[in-house]
Amino acid sequence: MDKFLKAMVVGFATLTFIVVACVIGAYPTKLIVNYLFTPQTLIALFGVAKLNFWKALWLNAICASLFKGTITSK
Repeated sequence: MDKFLKAMVVGFATLTFIVVACVIGAYPTKLIVNYLFTPQTLIALFGVAKLNFWKALWLNAICASLFKGTITSK
């Protein structure tokens, strides 16, 4: 039972960290995109006049999968 409880705590902490990291990444993306692009550009790209949190979250996920950085140190 002790191992199960420890695994549950670690799982919950990991899930909480992932959710917080997504919010920290998506909210500034939403603000920057809405500030930089005109509503006409946003309608052409995303189909909305203003980018909301969920579209910013997906935009971050797509960009993270397409533009992964690799750091090599010697």
